[in-house]
Amino acid sequence: MHNLVLTLALLANESAYDREIAAALEDVRSVYEVPAALVKAVIRQESGFDPNARSHAGALGLMQVMPYNAAVVGMSESDLLDPAKNILAGVRILAELLRHYQGELVDALVAYNAGPRRPFAPIPKNGETPKYVERVVSFFRKYSAEASRAEMDQ
Repeated sequence: MHNLVLTLALLANESAYDREIAAALEDVRSVYEVPAALVKAVIRQESGFDPNARSHAGALGLMQVMPYNAAVVGMSESDLLDPAKNILAGVRILAELLRHYQGELVDALVAYNAGPRRPFAPIPKNGETPKYVERVVSFFRKYSAEASRAEMDQ
């Protein structure tokens, strides 16, 4: 029963941010080409769609952006507490990582979670990173399939 309640709560939060995610992506679409399904996958894994999430390492918000990265993307640390700005910051970081790793999703996700590394280096075998990458890729596939079905239904 507890898992059902948790799942329903997660889905409610997820749909509550669909519009914000779409709006944030629209704002950066002309500059950054990051699939909405990937952004949702990262948000789900990073924060479970909780805009007030704070990690033990100090990452903030939906996309769990580190405060020291706020200035890098032209924001203040307090901006990271605003869901739309947090999404924009996270998308900018993710887009830069995808560009740096020439579109290689796994490398970009490892860097988003654990910091930069050599392109095509093996995924670290310890810590949270292997499971993180596996879950984000799984959520990305799920959200991509949902988006494809929704397009076909229109």
